[in-house]
Amino acid sequence: MLKIRDIINKLKTIADAHPNINYFGVGKQSDLVDDVYSYPYLWVDTETTHTVNYTEDNGYRSISYEFILRVGDKVNDQQKGYDGIRGIGTTNELDVLSDTFSILLDIINTISEDSLGLFPESVLIEDVSIESFFNEDDGNVTGNQATLVFKVKNDKICITPFNI
Repeated sequence: MLKIRDIINKLKTIADAHPNINYFGVGKQSDLVDDVYSYPYLWVDTETTHTVNYTEDNGYRSISYEFILRVGDKVNDQQKGYDGIRGIGTTNELDVLSDTFSILLDIINTISEDSLGLFPESVLIEDVSIESFFNEDDGNVTGNQATLVFKVKNDKICITPFNI
C-alpha cells in the first residue's frame, strides 16, 4: 500500500528528473514563499483531503490521496511590449504560464503513463483541471496548479494491530 510519504518521494523523483524543475518542496501553501529559493519550482500542497473509499462488496479497500501540485516561476519585467502583446504580454508572464503548464502536463503524463515505473500501485482518478495563479511572492511569481487524486489499494486490514 502506498502511503503519503511514498507518493511525495515519487513526486520528488519526477521533479529531480525533470530538466526544468530547479526546486522541490512540500507543505502548506503558506510555507511556500519562505522556502523557495530557486525557480521554477514544484511544490506539493498537503493541505488536502484524503478519502478511504467504501464499497459494499469490499468494504474500505481503497484510498484516494489528493494533492495540489503547484509549478511557479519568476516573471521578468521587459522594457517594451513582449512579442507585441499587451497586458501580461509586456513581461515574460505569458511564457511563464505556458512553461509551467507544460511542466505540469509532463508530470501528469509521467504519472498516468507510469513512464518511470514509479506508480504501478496507483492510478490517477478524475479529470485534472489546471488553474493559473498570478502575482505571488511579492508579485513576481506566476504559474499553474493542478489537483491530482491518486487511488491506491488498501491491502492492510490493520496497520497497527491492537487487542481489547
